[in-house]
Amino acid sequence: MLTLPLLLSLLGTAANAAVTIYSVSTSSAPFAQSTGNSAYSSLVLTAPNPPGNLQKDVPVVLQTTTPAGVSISQKGSFLGFSVELSVADAVLGYNSTVLNPPFLNYLANIKERAGHGPTVRVGGNSQDESAMFPTTFTDAFGHQRMIQKWRVDNANHTETPNINFAMELFYTMRSISDLVDADWYFGLAFDQPFNDSNAMLVAQAAQETLGHHLVALQLGNEPDLYAGLGRRQEEYGIPEYFTEYSHFLGDLQAQNLPEQKIILGPRWKDPLQIYAQVLDAGYLQQFGNWLKMIGVMHYPADNCGLNGVVNPQEIFPNYLTHRAAKAFVNNYLTTAPSVINAGLPFVVLETNTASCGGFPGLSDSFGATLWGIDSAFALAAMNFSQVLLHVGGQSDSYNPFTPPPTNMSKDHMWTTGSIYYSTLVVAEAFGKSNASQIIDLNLPSEFQPGYAIYENGVPTRVALINFVTDASGTSDFNGVISFNGGTVPDHVSVRYLEAPSVSEKFNIKWAGQNMGSAIFTSDGRLTGDVQTVVIQCDQAANQCVVPVKAPSVALVFLSDDALSQSSPKDPASSLTFATSVYTGKGGHHPHIDPAVLRTMNGDGGVGPRHVGSTSNPLTPMPGAATRSAAVPTFASVLALALAVMLAAGR
Repeated sequence: MLTLPLLLSLLGTAANAAVTIYSVSTSSAPFAQSTGNSAYSSLVLTAPNPPGNLQKDVPVVLQTTTPAGVSISQKGSFLGFSVELSVADAVLGYNSTVLNPPFLNYLANIKERAGHGPTVRVGGNSQDESAMFPTTFTDAFGHQRMIQKWRVDNANHTETPNINFAMELFYTMRSISDLVDADWYFGLAFDQPFNDSNAMLVAQAAQETLGHHLVALQLGNEPDLYAGLGRRQEEYGIPEYFTEYSHFLGDLQAQNLPEQKIILGPRWKDPLQIYAQVLDAGYLQQFGNWLKMIGVMHYPADNCGLNGVVNPQEIFPNYLTHRAAKAFVNNYLTTAPSVINAGLPFVVLETNTASCGGFPGLSDSFGATLWGIDSAFALAAMNFSQVLLHVGGQSDSYNPFTPPPTNMSKDHMWTTGSIYYSTLVVAEAFGKSNASQIIDLNLPSEFQPGYAIYENGVPTRVALINFVTDASGTSDFNGVISFNGGTVPDHVSVRYLEAPSVSEKFNIKWAGQNMGSAIFTSDGRLTGDVQTVVIQCDQAANQCVVPVKAPSVALVFLSDDALSQSSPKDPASSLTFATSVYTGKGGHHPHIDPAVLRTMNGDGGVGPRHVGSTSNPLTPMPGAATRSAAVPTFASVLALALAVMLAAGR
C-alpha cells in the first residue's frame, strides 16, 4: 500500500507545519441588533393555551433495582452535533491554529458534564460532491481558505454548494480533539462511486490524522434521493445502490486502512425504507464486514417548500407534547431491534426540528429545547447510541450555535440557539459513568413526560418535563417520587431548565445559568451562578415531592454522588477558552489564547472566515477556482500517485 505520507509528498504538501499565532486588525463595523438571516429572526410565536385538567400530583414510582425494559448503557455525550461541510470553517475555525474559542467552549461545556468531549459529524448534503485538495485555496483577496464553494446544484432542494476542502480541515479537527476530546464522523463523497480515487485519499487522511478520534466514515448521504435529484438514472434503486457500494468498498479494502470496519451507512432518508428495502435486501449481511454502525437521518417536518408553505404557528403545538418523541421513535420500532441484534450501534446522524433550516420562531424557541430533550431521552430509551443535532449556516433557524456573519466576525460574538441547552441537560442526566440506562416512565399526561436513569442497578436520576406555558401556576405539577421496594433518600437535589414561555428565545436558564440574552452575546460559556435546589424528602411516607413549573425541566439527582458525577468542576478549574485576544469594538472579542496555540501543529495563513448556508442559494466565492478548473491539475497528480501504487504492486 502507498502510505498517506508518501501520497501527501506526491501531492506536494506537508502533514505538519509551523504554528502561526493569529493576529487581526480591528474592524469598525457597527453592532447590528438584527439581520435578515433566519438565524437571527425576531419572530416570536404564540404559546398554545394550557390544556386544562392536568394532574397536579403525578406519581413517579421507581424500582430499586434495574427494571425490565431499560436501555443499553449510554454515555453523557449522547447528544452531539452535525456540522454541514460547507460551513465547517465558519464553525470550527479558520485553520488548525486559528480555532474558534466559542466553538471550543460549546464543546467543553459537554465534556465537563459528560466526562468526554461530544461527537461531531462533518458532512451532510455538501459531502457527496466534495473533493479534497492538498493545500488551502486563495480567494480574490489573497486569503487562504480551507473550504472553497462553487456551483450550486439547482436540482437539489437545499441548493447545496459543491465543496473543495483542504487537508487542513483534518488538522483543524485534530487540534480541536486535542483540546476538548471531541470525536468525529466524516462524510465521504459518493457522487462518482466508480471514480473514487479522491475519496480513497480522504479515507486515509481522516484515519491517519484523527486516529482514535475518528468514530466512523459516512458513505453517501441520502442515496434514496439520488434519482429524484438527477444524480443517478431514473431507475436507480437498491440493486444499483448495492453494486456501487460493493465497488467502493472493494477499492477501500485495497487501501489497507488501519481500521477496516469503519463505515457508517446507509444514511437513508426515508425511515420506513431503511428496513422494508435496504436492510430487508441483505445490507447488513452483504456489507457487515465493513459496517461499524448504522446511521439514519430524521426531521419531524420540513421547511423545504416542496409541499407548500408551512406556517410554524400552526404546527408549534405538535412539538409540545410527548407524542412528538413517541412518533420519532416509532419510525424505527422494527429497524432498531434488527440493528441491535446484529451487534451494531444505531445512530441518528442528523436531526433537528425541521429540515431545510427549520422554522423561524419555532426552531429557535424554548419549545424546541423541550422537544430536543424529550426526543433524546426517548431515543436513548429505545437503544439508539447517539443523536447529532444539525448545524447549518446563517439562513438556518435551528442552529445550536451560530457564528456571526463574515462582515461582523471581527467584533461580534456568537448566538446560542435555544436547542443547545438540551445538550447540557442530557449530558448531566446521563453523567460520566458511561453506564446510564434510560427508561420512559410512561407518565399519564402527554404534557408531563418523565424518565428514570439507572446506573449499576440502582436509580440515580429522574427527568421530568412540563410542556405547558401557564404563568398562573395552575399548570405546574409535582413529581411525587417513591421507591418500590425501598425507601427514598432523606433529600434530593434538583436542577431546573426554565423559561417564561415555550416561545422564549433567549431568557432560558439551566441551573440558573444563561448563554446569551440576545443575538451576538455569547462566547460559548455559561454565565451566572449555578443553582441547585435541595428538597427534603418524607422518608416515613416514602415520598420526595419535586415541583415542576410550566414550562420547565426538572433533573432530579437521587444522591449526592449522582450530582457530583454530573457536575462540572469548580469554575476556577473548568476547561474554558478565553476570548481576550481581539481588541475589536463593543467588547465582543472572540479568539483563542495564543499560549494554547503554541502547542499545536498546522498550516495555513490568516484571513476572515466565510459563513455560508446549505439551505439557500449560494454563489461561488469571488476569485475561487471551480472544481472543474482545479481538478485537472489534481487529477494528474493522482494519476502519478496511482501509477506508483500499481508499480508497488498494490
